[in-house]
Amino acid sequence: MADLKNKTIITVATTGAWPTKANNPNVPMTPEEIAEDVYACWKAGAAVAHLHMRDDEGKGTMDKDRFAKTVELLRA
Repeated sequence: MADLKNKTIITVATTGAWPTKANNPNVPMTPEEIAEDVYACWKAGAAVAHLHMRDDEGKGTMDKDRFAKTVELLRA
């Protein structure tokens, strides 16, 4: 366990809870954009992704189909 003292876990939340494309055009909104962004973060060293989903208007949603699609894309 001594070798775990200096380990770092990088966590990302690529969409955040409220920003929209109007706030930052780089914020991913669709399952495809979110999965692409999370994959890029993983390649850069992130170990955990905290997911928020957005509806077609960019507002937060708990739509299970959007979560399922995003996870499906990440697993692929």
